[in-house]
Amino acid sequence: MASPIQVTAAGLQRLQGSLDRERERAEEARRVLREQMEANEAESLGLTEAQQHLAAIEARIEELEGMIADAEVLPASTSDAVALGSTLTLLNVENGQVRRVRLVSPVEATGSVDGVALISTQSPVGAALLGRRVGETFSVRLGGRTAEYQVRSLEEA
Repeated sequence: MASPIQVTAAGLQRLQGSLDRERERAEEARRVLREQMEANEAESLGLTEAQQHLAAIEARIEELEGMIADAEVLPASTSDAVALGSTLTLLNVENGQVRRVRLVSPVEATGSVDGVALISTQSPVGAALLGRRVGETFSVRLGGRTAEYQVRSLEEA
């Protein structure tokens, strides 16, 4: 067994949803493949493409199943410090932009969910957020510049 992948409960639900969608895609790909084979087009480009498409979907299903099997759901944090799974309001001090973000594991960091940006703990901003408290200001090196942020609020899980 691989080492555990730490995820939030919501992250595990998203992984399971992705797995369900991929399984549906695999069923559709199998249907197309059967139709190609029944059409007796064994030499056709369509059959080869259908086989490759199905193989890619099945590989993704296997990857998702492995992640889910190795998932370790973290309990909701009750700390007043930012931790994996924390949802917080973050101020970009330079431009005044305020964003709601959630600190997640790398496998969960897929953009945003319900207007909350999902930030990996392995990203520069995510790593710098760990352990911060409301009101703390911190700097992060992003490429050729330094950005300054402030933790404005920390939501209870």
